[in-house]
Amino acid sequence: MTEPLQVQIMVMSGVDDGTLHTFDARYDGQPLNDSWTLTIGRRDDNDLCLRGDVFVSRQHANLIWRGAQWYLQDIHSTNGTFIENHNDLFADERVSGTVPLCAGQLFRIGRTWLRLQPLE
Repeated sequence: MTEPLQVQIMVMSGVDDGTLHTFDARYDGQPLNDSWTLTIGRRDDNDLCLRGDVFVSRQHANLIWRGAQWYLQDIHSTNGTFIENHNDLFADERVSGTVPLCAGQLFRIGRTWLRLQPLE
């Protein structure tokens, strides 16, 4: 698998505001061929579990590393998955299918804002 072997996700709002989650491809998620998938949702068996947000579906979204790029995928969640809109700070864009995600970019699962942290 092409780098990265690790990713950090910072919780930017909600009951877990300020919590930094670190994931390692050797131990977390599902590696498959040249990709690595982390699951996000309210259920305990997700890689990133957001129990404190009632607007998060049990299995809400996937964060996928493929081809030297991160992608965010909504998996038919009830309340949607969103990314920040760089052109309008007061609007966010609903994710339909799978969209590219850059390090440092904010995204929202349910009512919880998260940030894909750049690794140093």
